[in-house]
Amino acid sequence: MVLRQVYRSQDLEGRNFSDANLRGAIFSNSNLKGVNFIDSKTGLPEHIEFIFLCLSLLVIALSGTISQVTLQSILSESTTRPVFLTTILVLSTFFLLVFFNSLVSAIVFSISIAVIAIIVGALSGEISTVLSDSLAGVVVGAIGTSVLGSLIFVVNLAALIVLCLRGRLATYGMITLAFIGIGTTALAQAASLTIISFSIISGIVVLIGINGGKKSFTENYKHDLIKSLVIRLISLFGTNFKDTNLTDADFSGATLKGVNFYRANLTRTCWKNSRDLEFSHVASTYLTNSIIRQLVVTCNGRGQNFDGLDLTGVNLQGANLQDASFIGANLNQSNLRDSDLSRAILKQTQLDGTDLTDAILTGACIEDWGMTNTTKLENVQCDYVYMRLPTPEKRNPLRKPDDERKTFSQGEFADFIKPYFDTLDLYHRQDVDPRSISIALKNLAENHPDVGLQFVAIEWRGNGLNIRYTAVPDVDKSELSHEYFTNYARIRKELLGSIQLRLAAQDAEISRMEGVINKFIQTGTHQSTIQAETIQIIQGEFAMTENRGIHINTGDNANIRGLSSGDGIVNLGTISGNVTNAINQLPNSPEPDQANLKTLLAQLQQVIEIDSDLPDPDKADLLEQVQSLAEAKQVKEPAKREGIARKAMKIFDATLKSLPDTAKIVDACSKLLPLILKALGFPA
Repeated sequence: MVLRQVYRSQDLEGRNFSDANLRGAIFSNSNLKGVNFIDSKTGLPEHIEFIFLCLSLLVIALSGTISQVTLQSILSESTTRPVFLTTILVLSTFFLLVFFNSLVSAIVFSISIAVIAIIVGALSGEISTVLSDSLAGVVVGAIGTSVLGSLIFVVNLAALIVLCLRGRLATYGMITLAFIGIGTTALAQAASLTIISFSIISGIVVLIGINGGKKSFTENYKHDLIKSLVIRLISLFGTNFKDTNLTDADFSGATLKGVNFYRANLTRTCWKNSRDLEFSHVASTYLTNSIIRQLVVTCNGRGQNFDGLDLTGVNLQGANLQDASFIGANLNQSNLRDSDLSRAILKQTQLDGTDLTDAILTGACIEDWGMTNTTKLENVQCDYVYMRLPTPEKRNPLRKPDDERKTFSQGEFADFIKPYFDTLDLYHRQDVDPRSISIALKNLAENHPDVGLQFVAIEWRGNGLNIRYTAVPDVDKSELSHEYFTNYARIRKELLGSIQLRLAAQDAEISRMEGVINKFIQTGTHQSTIQAETIQIIQGEFAMTENRGIHINTGDNANIRGLSSGDGIVNLGTISGNVTNAINQLPNSPEPDQANLKTLLAQLQQVIEIDSDLPDPDKADLLEQVQSLAEAKQVKEPAKREGIARKAMKIFDATLKSLPDTAKIVDACSKLLPLILKALGFPA
């Protein structure tokens, strides 16, 4: 007899157990991170397996004899015809329920019938002999079915143990042994039609029990309880990995029948081509899901649906996942190195800490996927992706690159996708309150001065408003987002109309942010001047820019113009020069005493440039609108000219609302803008 190998509570990180015989070994509570178990033999020791087989086969062999004796004892007491016939009827119903439904249902039925028969007999008083005999037959039949039901359950367990240890071919051996027992019992008694009948019924009992074990072996849902009991029993004597750390361990090609993985840490554990994993105790791990278990063993999920599954920490290195769907699935901390995700649907898939090194993503849909700065994208092979889920109407929605004749070059996809997970995204679904947003944002910045929050962009996402901020690397963006929205909800609910909110209106920073949000909501335009590796603004999609300050227009006619110097500061000199050139193109007034459009715009330009209360980004915004108004005079189409003027007025209005009423530019614009509109031929 070989003694069990004991490695309990040891640090065995990185050890090599490949091709080792680990049957019955105990590794519980050990650190097995990165251990090599390739082609190892685990499970029950040979002598324990032999004992299990002998006991199980003995139970099956005796089951026929026991059932035959039970039937003979029951039916021999049925001295009258009604009792005999009623007993047979109850037994027949029992067998039918077992065959077509379940053993539990059959036993419940039998007991219920017996109880009803006893109650009827007790309440009936004087009843006919036939009825009395029939009720007696019901009770006898119910007792018999309960005994036979217990016998079937035991045979079921024994058969499943044999099947787990020796496979489907053992079925024929079990049936042969059972019928040998039945035949031996029959021969030991006088041959008669009754004895033959008992033998046939006994054979049916045994076959039902073995069939139940076979169904459990093939994972029939009605028999999961029985299979669970057998697996737990076997795993008590098998290789024990309970509560171990098997992170990055490799069980490729290993035999895993009867292994205890209860509560083990299986993060990125490799199961490729392992055998008999379904006969291991895997409670409290992701292996309890048969779909996931099949996936990690075969590493082939092509065209399959894994929507909504928790695949945290699975190892799918080199897996074929072409055309697979992972909508809403959790793949955090998973190993997808070298996997083929061509045309896979990764909509809202969580990928925090996921390793996609050398993976293929060509044609994948990545709508709202959960990338983070811990997602590894080194050497990802990707010619193109889709930012939205394809539909029959739109087969190539938001393809990137946009030009279908172009593809990403090697390594370009990682650079393209970086802005998607480099920012803190604060998405507001409805009922946007700019002032409450501004207060909540300032509170967040003051509560976390060390995270370096910097405003990047505002964007429309569907019907919601998204505000983006950059932060220092490795900051917990989830906690920041939770704190912000908790504070935002509290401000909206409790402080509306309060003195705190009125005082907040006097805060320049809050007023400034409120003005930016209001302006974007009204016009779809705002300006971002912070320096960042990549700045993007989208109305439904993303745009990449160089590493410099950017003015981004996200209105209907979206455009991106570089307006800053290399250090990210707005170049007002360049903008002002462009405005002056545009104004100088206008004709002078024929009457020197009457102010014309050229004079009015020049005055407005000067007011904007010298106003000390107006931040430089807003100055750049308003100066561009002065330039637009000057250029509008040259537009011949009235409708187009009116559109330019209306847009400029909206931006002026939104910007001025963020300033105190006492600001000089507010008073100046209230006088100049009506005159400018009149000079353009529009009513003030």
